[in-house]
Amino acid sequence: MSREQHYRRLLRLYPQDHRATHGEEMLGVLLSANGGWRDDLDLVGGAIALHARRVFNLDGAVPLRDVMAIVSVLGPIVLLVGAAPDLHELAYSIKTNSSFVSVPQEMSDWPVWAAWLVVALLTLVGARRSAAAMAWVACAAHVVTISAVRISYAAHYETIGLLLLGVFTAVALTWSTGPARGKELIGRHSVRLAFAGVALTLVLLIITPTLYGLGFRAYRMGPWVASVVLVVGAYLACRRVPDRRTGRHAAFVLALPVLATLVADVLIGFFGTALFWTPVAAAALFYGIPVMMVLAGNGILSRIRKSLPS
Repeated sequence: MSREQHYRRLLRLYPQDHRATHGEEMLGVLLSANGGWRDDLDLVGGAIALHARRVFNLDGAVPLRDVMAIVSVLGPIVLLVGAAPDLHELAYSIKTNSSFVSVPQEMSDWPVWAAWLVVALLTLVGARRSAAAMAWVACAAHVVTISAVRISYAAHYETIGLLLLGVFTAVALTWSTGPARGKELIGRHSVRLAFAGVALTLVLLIITPTLYGLGFRAYRMGPWVASVVLVVGAYLACRRVPDRRTGRHAAFVLALPVLATLVADVLIGFFGTALFWTPVAAAALFYGIPVMMVLAGNGILSRIRKSLPS
């Protein structure tokens, strides 16, 4: 293999647009130098550093207002997956012809998901201010529900991600360029795709308890399959965004419910019951880590750090 072929192969590690702009110039510099393993390491290290900067938006090339505009449209739709336990309880009550005496306890959070359904409809018809106001109402109702019904939420850490996504969505509706810009970026087809993905996720979550008859492994796998469907649906809905990086960053925010559940599972697996000895610290970890990951993944933490006085 010639030196030129060797360096061209290493340059493929760099993003395509970077190669198109700087590839030949970099190749010329490399061929004019003596070469060696140090140059190879520098090339590989430079590619890793460039990819990392892009992943965490440290180059500032991803417009955050567009990211949040997409979230303002798709966020209310994704949040509807939180209604799965309520819909399951409702279906079970209808199937067994049982009374609805226990419904207020089992379905105490139904106003939250009803509010997010209203938000989703308002964003689609262009009523941004009403949608933003209702989004904050939904977030407040969610906080009240979590505080008042501790037993119901003690074993369902996925609600943490739903609350966090709700807050990000409310922020997006209030201060981003808005749903109109978001719909322009993703297109109508993506909205339908998001609804389809959420509907499939809801079905999977609703039937999860019935999977216990197939075995404990099937029962445990149900929610994770639903999570994969939700993440894939969010990604596909954002895939039509002209700037792929903007779409990927928006999909990352929309995946907060799954991200928060993963963080909670890792924390519980690592600390065990000791994690709950200090509820304040546990809550700080459960809520704080996913938020920090989203902020860091969109380059917001880096901007905050640079804005602070040195």
